[in-house]
Amino acid sequence: MSVVAGSMTLDELCASCAPAALDGLDDATLARFAEAVLAFWPRLEAGRLAVIAAVDARGAYKLDGARDAAAWIAWKAGERRGVARRDVDMATAVAQMPAVSDGLAAGSISKAKAAELARAVEASPEEQQALVDAAKAASVEQVARHIDRWQTEHRPHTEQESVTFAGRRLEATLSTESMAWVRTAVDAAAAQLAPNDLPWPTRQAHGLTAVCRYFVEHADTTQTRGARPTVVVTMDIDTLAARAGGTARLDSGAYLTGDDARRLACDAGVVRLITAGASMPLDLGAKTRTVSPAQARAVIHRDRHCRYEGCTAPPWACEVHHLDFWARDQGATDLANLALICWHHHSFVHRNSTTHDLTDRGDGRLRLQRRRRTEHSDAA
Repeated sequence: MSVVAGSMTLDELCASCAPAALDGLDDATLARFAEAVLAFWPRLEAGRLAVIAAVDARGAYKLDGARDAAAWIAWKAGERRGVARRDVDMATAVAQMPAVSDGLAAGSISKAKAAELARAVEASPEEQQALVDAAKAASVEQVARHIDRWQTEHRPHTEQESVTFAGRRLEATLSTESMAWVRTAVDAAAAQLAPNDLPWPTRQAHGLTAVCRYFVEHADTTQTRGARPTVVVTMDIDTLAARAGGTARLDSGAYLTGDDARRLACDAGVVRLITAGASMPLDLGAKTRTVSPAQARAVIHRDRHCRYEGCTAPPWACEVHHLDFWARDQGATDLANLALICWHHHSFVHRNSTTHDLTDRGDGRLRLQRRRRTEHSDAA
């Protein structure tokens, strides 16, 4: 087997990396082959970032109705949107930094180093080249510290802060000052409230949760959507009445154990949402256009996220849409005629409503399909 990954086609490289092929290598050959593959990877990454930057710059994602390049990439690649967002940001920055792009393409810097260097996108070409040259022989951690220092010296008042939620993970990029406040508060809560026999990172996670709960329970927060900020837990009556077992679901779509759900229910207001048998009225017909709170809860419980194909926007970013328009088609305000659609796709559907119909793909996902003849349309 050749150990020069750069001389292989992509199919040959994938075949050479199959477990059966690797099993036939002695340790020395395996190590050399691995080094070649690892050296080849940044070159492939350079091409991927260039493609992402082009899709973003030219708006090619709009052909599928996606709100932005990150949402489109997450859909097409089956990736988390937060990861896709970071890739788009990095691709956009690298496209403006020839020294970084060239370093990736040559395999002299890794993706991780390029991601750190991309934070210095405002640097002059000469500064960028100097940063890349220094990064080649440095560790990723050293590059990160170098860029932190460069940012402090060149843009001390323009630090960007962001938080990404992905399932049960939280990723944050904070300014130096914000990080100091967060660390101080979390560490103090962890030291006072979390059990001492737990590992320190676990105690910090408990501390962060405690800080957030304290704010929601004690702060004079502005009401939104008719209520104070609320954690919504959905569970069936058997789970609520049981002594052990079962599961429940948060509005985010994440699941928690029945034990945790019952603990939360000990100190909570309960809203009844019956999913089988008699229930509060959910079908109001065409007399009213307004979706009731009960219907909204039922739609959120059923759909869980935006139903437009390729989109997984959470309920807080969505609106309830009449599939058959209320004004144009006399569509009923009934559960079967309602769907959860994010703000972006709701606007997208209405903009195209004179020439397209919103149809079900057959799997519960919705898409726009051009109708055969154009009809007059009013806004829903």
